[in-house]
Amino acid sequence: VVRCSVMGVCGTMRKLSVVLFFALVAFGGAFLGPDLPGIFRAAQIVPNIIPVAPSRQLEVYYGILNRVSLGEVLTPSTVRTAPNSVKCLLCGIRIRDFLTLVLIDPDAPQPDNPFEANFLHYMVVNVPGTRFAYGLNAGEVVAEYVGTQQSLSTSFHRYIYLLYRQPTGRTLFSEPRIPANNTTLRRNFALDTFVSKYGLELVAGNFFQANPAA
Repeated sequence: VVRCSVMGVCGTMRKLSVVLFFALVAFGGAFLGPDLPGIFRAAQIVPNIIPVAPSRQLEVYYGILNRVSLGEVLTPSTVRTAPNSVKCLLCGIRIRDFLTLVLIDPDAPQPDNPFEANFLHYMVVNVPGTRFAYGLNAGEVVAEYVGTQQSLSTSFHRYIYLLYRQPTGRTLFSEPRIPANNTTLRRNFALDTFVSKYGLELVAGNFFQANPAA
């Protein structure tokens, strides 16, 4: 985990680095698609949070037209409620597949001292592949969706969506169900342990940035 010595500098510098990276690759990647490994490294998601970048971009929509672009800055009001649609048409999802979706904040409560990382904002498991290709409209909710949490930090946080394939199909998950009003069980979610426990395979990902204090 990268620490910052000056309050607010880490989140601001990370935001600038991602924006500059996009500016450099936008023209070259216009016909090839986004450079996911480069973007996830520029945002310090790889290898800090996950060992390798996803091979596909997850399509996340807040509202009908507000599609999340990789690394873009969104307002807390935009992401206050669960996304209208989460899908991945080119992810090679098979009819027999079952999937897990998580949304985490590795910068909670503040990027220079993220002692609550990873903060689990959302988890849905056993999403059938037959329906996921056209949007997240089925599955078992383990952690109800919560938006950005109030914070004294003025730095930008990263909010990371990750989609995993469950190798054994429909799976019995032992994790406790977390209602929206429970923050205690969301703190210090060990993503790597969870992935290893169920042998999950990363399929797609996306992320945005937001300032919880805005």
